Amino acid sequence: MKFIGGHIKRFMQKQGCSGSRGATAVEFALVAPIFLLFVLGIIDLGRLFFVKNLMQYATEQTARYAMVNPTATNVQLETYADDEIASLFTGITFTADTETIDDVEFITITASYTFNYMMPFVTLGDVPLSAKSRTPVNEE
Repeated sequence: MKFIGGHIKRFMQKQGCSGSRGATAVEFALVAPIFLLFVLGIIDLGRLFFVKNLMQYATEQTARYAMVNPTATNVQLETYADDEIASLFTGITFTADTETIDDVEFITITASYTFNYMMPFVTLGDVPLSAKSRTPVNEE
């Protein structure tokens, strides 16, 4: 047995192998999946914040539209909010509600969406996102 081990060692030294040739590949195989999951997690978190900011932007723009167009109906406001972001993202639900407090009419635009993570092999729960904007409406 000692003879075979010595023979292999001499053969490897003749070929220029130091015995740690595959160590880099093994280390990469161990670290790469963890690193890729970390990178995908950062990308997913970026997606989450993108959708949240998009929802807030749409509700604020719709509230501004409601201030300038006080005769707009709730359905028109919901359609306007959806059209604001239709080219960037779909699936967000918008609702417009009217309420009167102390003889002042307010329009509240609400957006809701359930965010799903795209990370493979990691089960994270769905995240409910919401955005809200409220503004007084000018009477004509």
